Amino acid sequence: MLPQLKPLIKYSCLSASLFITTVSAQPFGHCPTKAYIIQTPGSVPITYGVDLALGSYSVLSPDMGTTKVNGVGFSFHDNYMYGWDYGAQTLAQIGSDYQTVPLNVSGLIGKPFYVGDVSILDNAWYGYRPNKGLYRIDLTDPTAALVMTQIATSSEMGNPKITDFAFHPADGLIYTVDNNGYLMSISPDTGEITGLTQVLSENELGFNFTFGAQYFDVRGQLYISNNGNGNIYRVALDGANSHAVFFSYGPSSNSNDGARCAFAQIEISDSIDFGDAPDSYGSTISSSGARHGITNLRLGSVIDAEKDAYVHPLSDDLSDSSDDDDGVNFPTGFEIGEYSIISVNVTGENGFLNAWADWDLDGEFDADERIADQLAIENGSTNLIISVPSWATPGDTWMRFRISTFENIGPTGGVSDGEVEDYPITVTENGVSMIYYPGANSYTTFAYEDSYPNLGDFDMNDVLMNVRITEYVKNGNVIRMKIEGKLAALGASLSNGFAFQLPGVPSSSIKGDSIALTINNTKATHTVLEDGQTNAVLIVSNDLWSITQAGEWNCVFFRTEEGCGTSHRPAWKMIVPFSTPVSTGSMAALPYDPFIFAKPHAYHGGTVDMITGMHPGRKYEVHLKNKAPTDTFSTAIFGAADDASDLGLSYFFQNISGLPWALEIPNDWKHPKEYSSILQAYPQFGGFASDSSGATNPNWYLEENANPDYLFKD
Repeated sequence: MLPQLKPLIKYSCLSASLFITTVSAQPFGHCPTKAYIIQTPGSVPITYGVDLALGSYSVLSPDMGTTKVNGVGFSFHDNYMYGWDYGAQTLAQIGSDYQTVPLNVSGLIGKPFYVGDVSILDNAWYGYRPNKGLYRIDLTDPTAALVMTQIATSSEMGNPKITDFAFHPADGLIYTVDNNGYLMSISPDTGEITGLTQVLSENELGFNFTFGAQYFDVRGQLYISNNGNGNIYRVALDGANSHAVFFSYGPSSNSNDGARCAFAQIEISDSIDFGDAPDSYGSTISSSGARHGITNLRLGSVIDAEKDAYVHPLSDDLSDSSDDDDGVNFPTGFEIGEYSIISVNVTGENGFLNAWADWDLDGEFDADERIADQLAIENGSTNLIISVPSWATPGDTWMRFRISTFENIGPTGGVSDGEVEDYPITVTENGVSMIYYPGANSYTTFAYEDSYPNLGDFDMNDVLMNVRITEYVKNGNVIRMKIEGKLAALGASLSNGFAFQLPGVPSSSIKGDSIALTINNTKATHTVLEDGQTNAVLIVSNDLWSITQAGEWNCVFFRTEEGCGTSHRPAWKMIVPFSTPVSTGSMAALPYDPFIFAKPHAYHGGTVDMITGMHPGRKYEVHLKNKAPTDTFSTAIFGAADDASDLGLSYFFQNISGLPWALEIPNDWKHPKEYSSILQAYPQFGGFASDSSGATNPNWYLEENANPDYLFKD
């Protein structure tokens, strides 16, 4: 810590315009890589140097020679900082001794500024004051008589609620994140504000924002420091696609301002400890990975230093033959629904342990996967007893352990002390049985006619889906299910989605954020568990045409036309964990309730559009015979055209003769070709459909009972 320094000049707090009476302090000798944060926890402002990579900080000056400094910016034009001196009531120059030298400025508004920075394009300080506006002071000759000029009023700017801003190193614009987490740019010439997007949400993160320190690096990434907890976020600028990620932990204060040379890189030293789990968990510096400054606090006895993470499978242990993951041992395995013991050994001072396990195998550490939460832990060995949740997925996965003197840290981001260790583990099942539908190695088929409520061509090939379901049962409760499917045909000129309803199973029983859905071996990005439904509804696809195409150049549909055969079938798999296991007696009967619905924002036939309004979306559904629709379905469709549905009789999705618009066929079915009615292709079907007992022609769907002239041929 530096000794307390005295001010270079004396000034009167009553003066609004002062002349420098001594020689200015020496400038900084280069473009510093550290960020400067000025805080006033007591009666004098303190200058901190902040290592943005770790959030670690040190006191550079315990007293800047005035009462308070704010609105600070670094000028690469002359290598000084400039900020608003509350004691002198004017702009001040700050040199390498971190003392303020008040400047002679006329035209002052009589109010202090806590928002400010120095321009990249011209040597000028810009400040913003709420209810006043944006102002500029030319710094070409700081020893001359300077003038404050107004660029725009607050009302002209839209009265933004901002607590700091920073000049971009390339485009010359001012950028800021306001106290609601919205990113915006400001023209220094006119004060015009362009709103970009919300990069942080209070609801998401659970605390209020006051971003009192904001600054750039040379790559054009904006760093913002939250006064309330010191957390530093990195904002990648990309217009409306801009986003923020947590980057490191820093000092907190109710009075917080920052400055940094925008042309400096973020310096990563070679004395930092990183994790080595796959980078989806946040391991490398580019992913704002977990990292610690190396001190005497660690897990186990060995710690490695790196400039960046060596992620699995090329971990740092393999890169230098030194296994520093020696602080955690696992005396027991990890069985779903059971307790496990973890032994943690801490060397050095006491600290706080935070740890996570990726129970759902999605490649991320989620909030509900934390297994140690700010656990005060002493030097030596400590045993943890954890519960493996019932919704965990069996297989190979990862755990992350972080020790630090900081209490509340997450699975990513930098911190100034401690260590991070990552461990591969295997989650197994004990006492779990499987229920298969229709069998472990077979599929059932669902066929749909999307002309509902009209019979249309009734070829029942508009959507043809092969499905297999597995329920995982432990102690009489379903803890997880897997649904696998293959799209067998798509003979629809309209666009349809595909989903499952689980009658009698509330959405709250499903752990929606841990559902794993892959389509054509690619992770789906849409929300699978639909909001606002009484029964759980799982969306496989909002548009089945998005997962396949017709095929040959002269084909209009997928596997329904003559000469358009293919053995390829787009495949998908959904693993659905239960947050609250459901007893087998309360579980929806297999095969649940698979249905199609209209693609959102798309035309779906004149009859339906006339009833529901243009583009019915989720108001339109087609279910199996006598299966009730979901809450989003428009019951105004019932009884229209050829439909004879009756809510009072629970008589759904069939006409007066019992013909349905959706079918289940218990095999890989030979379906009708395009525009060929199922009544032509399978002459026995009409008799089967009209007999509610199912006793008439129960084998109508077998190929031996079909008219081959009307069947699709691969």
